[in-house]
Amino acid sequence: MPQTLIQKILSRKTGHTDQHSGDLIRIQPELLLASNDSINSIIQKFYQSGMKAVLCPEKVILVNNASPVESVHQSRDTFHFQEFVHHHRIKTYYEVGRSGCPSNVVINQGHIVPGMLTVSAEPQFAELGVMGSFPVLASVHEMALSLATGELWIQIPPSARFRFGGTLGNWVTGIDIGLHILKNYDLPENHKCVLEFSGEGLAELPLHERFNLANVLSAFGYEYILFEADTEVLQYLNQRTDKEAFFDQPDEKAEYEKDYEINLTAVTPMIAVAVEGEEIQIFPVESLADEPVHKIMAGAGGSGRYEDFQIGLKLTRYNPVNSAVQMMIMPSDTVVYSDLINNGLAGIFLDLGCEIYPSSFFKLLKEGLGIFTKVVHVMTTSPELFQSACRTEGHHVYLGSILTNFAAAVNGSIIHPRALEMKLRKAAPHSHDDDNNKKD
Repeated sequence: MPQTLIQKILSRKTGHTDQHSGDLIRIQPELLLASNDSINSIIQKFYQSGMKAVLCPEKVILVNNASPVESVHQSRDTFHFQEFVHHHRIKTYYEVGRSGCPSNVVINQGHIVPGMLTVSAEPQFAELGVMGSFPVLASVHEMALSLATGELWIQIPPSARFRFGGTLGNWVTGIDIGLHILKNYDLPENHKCVLEFSGEGLAELPLHERFNLANVLSAFGYEYILFEADTEVLQYLNQRTDKEAFFDQPDEKAEYEKDYEINLTAVTPMIAVAVEGEEIQIFPVESLADEPVHKIMAGAGGSGRYEDFQIGLKLTRYNPVNSAVQMMIMPSDTVVYSDLINNGLAGIFLDLGCEIYPSSFFKLLKEGLGIFTKVVHVMTTSPELFQSACRTEGHHVYLGSILTNFAAAVNGSIIHPRALEMKLRKAAPHSHDDDNNKKD
């Protein structure tokens, strides 16, 4: 029977090839993942259920990305978290100062390879599917049981296939593709449906843009995003791990709930806007040109990798942040933060008027901090922060790519990245960069 990508992965893990969507199967995940976003609820369920020990502590990876500004309650939770780690001898534990956004940490540290099964109780780990692994989303209670037994029963989810074709435009990123898909395609109503991505056009997407695309779809409710792993993934892994990987491919005649063809050439820079009392709307960036922006938060849970900041800085041509804008930059983890410092980008951003915050501030930002009001227009690259802002009173928030965010930061209002580049070229004398850009 022809199989989808997710069926291929699960069949290899269970040893049964005759499996269908909806079947109940037992799996033994290779990794169990958690951060301070879910671990204390898991610990509570673990002990309430009478469990005494973690069966396979070597399979557990825990990331503490607690905010540096904690309440008494949060400080107590952090203590219980650390106590659990030491009591159960969990070796793979990333403490504050060596952590970051949890999914970024486990990927950057080489823990995730194609064909792997992981389990967590946090939607943010959905982007692990970009690596060709399947990150099962479990309940807190199921996660506690998995810690004790090393197993989990799951239902094989249905799949929808997205095949990329065409070429990627100069100003288009993974966030733009995600917003384009949300706006223009009739997506599955079942948010547990696996969104499988493949096709010749996949090679057009650098790995960091695939993560950005996955983050958008995950933040808008889709639990499972799964990419066919290719040479881009292999090159990334060669620098980080020697774990055995399985580069599964779906069968051409596999049955999908829906089949989509995505022409990357047709994608343009997009922006989502949410205003209290109104539904989220998605527009081409030029449709909102000249709309004011007062605060910009780039990075952390979206476009927070080194490559993202590189392309953002290149667009600005080292022009400072507009005096009417406050811009905050959040590297996704300490590895990215270190790279920004060691390669000089951190100093440049500070000189241009940006504030740089560690990713541990991300949780505070998600909780609002009073920054979301109708008179203060906020723009972010983080789909998760955007959705969190939509739940706060009096919000007016935009979600856009790293290029759209940096363009607005320099311009003082929303502007198409291409329009900003043309504007900056006219204002600056001819340089060697201009010759290079013309060649591009």
